[in-house]
Amino acid sequence: MTTDYGGFGHAVNMNVRFDPLKFIDAERDPKAYYIDIDLLRAGSAIAIVCEFYDVWCNEFYLPADSCTRYQDALEVGRLRFFPDIEEFLRAATARYVVPVEDGWFAEAVVPIYKRYVLGLFAQLAAPQRSA
Repeated sequence: MTTDYGGFGHAVNMNVRFDPLKFIDAERDPKAYYIDIDLLRAGSAIAIVCEFYDVWCNEFYLPADSCTRYQDALEVGRLRFFPDIEEFLRAATARYVVPVEDGWFAEAVVPIYKRYVLGLFAQLAAPQRSA
């Protein structure tokens, strides 16, 4: 996303090699202190948005068969850690037809990209301060 598109783009989800629903609402395990659960959840949420984005690029309407599982997860509250992404996905599916010329979809994902993708890199680039 960062090198090829500078954001969401067509087929950006082709390198997703995991099921986002497996981790979207993963719980913390005190024994697995080496796992960044927030990053795992956020990556899962971004992978779901990538799928919706790709459907929009190809078909211009939602819901699509490939998004049904994600919509079901949305409806039962599995994306609760990401209220902004929940709101975006609900708005996207409520619109049903979102032609590329409309531009709504492309604009709506910008804050998500900035918060979760660029925000991660900004956090990693920030100097680490010890107390």
